[in-house]
Amino acid sequence: MANFTVATEIQDLTGLRPCYNVSGQDTVSVPELSFKFKGGAEMKLPVTNYFVLAGDGAICFTIVSDNVVGTGLRGGPAIILGNYQQRDYYIEYDLEKERFGFKRQVCA
Repeated sequence: MANFTVATEIQDLTGLRPCYNVSGQDTVSVPELSFKFKGGAEMKLPVTNYFVLAGDGAICFTIVSDNVVGTGLRGGPAIILGNYQQRDYYIEYDLEKERFGFKRQVCA
């Protein structure tokens, strides 16, 4: 992503960060992304679950942070596993056993 300029105007419009100007590009290569959970589970995301086309010739990263850093937090700031990341996944929250389950599937 270092080869692209930051699209600050798109960032201001969308609230997403970072956004990159990719106009004039036939293809754009982005790093792969996966979440690794305690217990060994891994959630490999397709690129459309963490980058979105925004405006004319821009792409934006769709994962946001809670922006909380301070003492007493285990592991530092957290990210928000939101709508974009959960698309085409069956998600199950087991609050009683404090577990998070997921399965890749095509959702209509």
